[in-house]
Amino acid sequence: MLACLRCGKAKNIVSYSRHKKGSSGAGGTWALRAPIHQRTQKPNLHVFKGKKYCTKCLRVVKSVVISSPKTQQAQVSA
Repeated sequence: MLACLRCGKAKNIVSYSRHKKGSSGAGGTWALRAPIHQRTQKPNLHVFKGKKYCTKCLRVVKSVVISSPKTQQAQVSA
């Protein structure tokens, strides 16, 4: 499934329109209208330790994983 495990960010369907150059002759203003298309936005997912995370959540998860062994070593040595 294309979704982040932590925040649930998944694909999203959005509408977009391009600028369209029209002729100034026939068709009136409606001929100058840019067509509107639908496209999908997909999250930027990465696999970390077998789980899928978006980029924003991956930074949070990695910072927790990296900081936790240091605190455990400090407690053991004290």
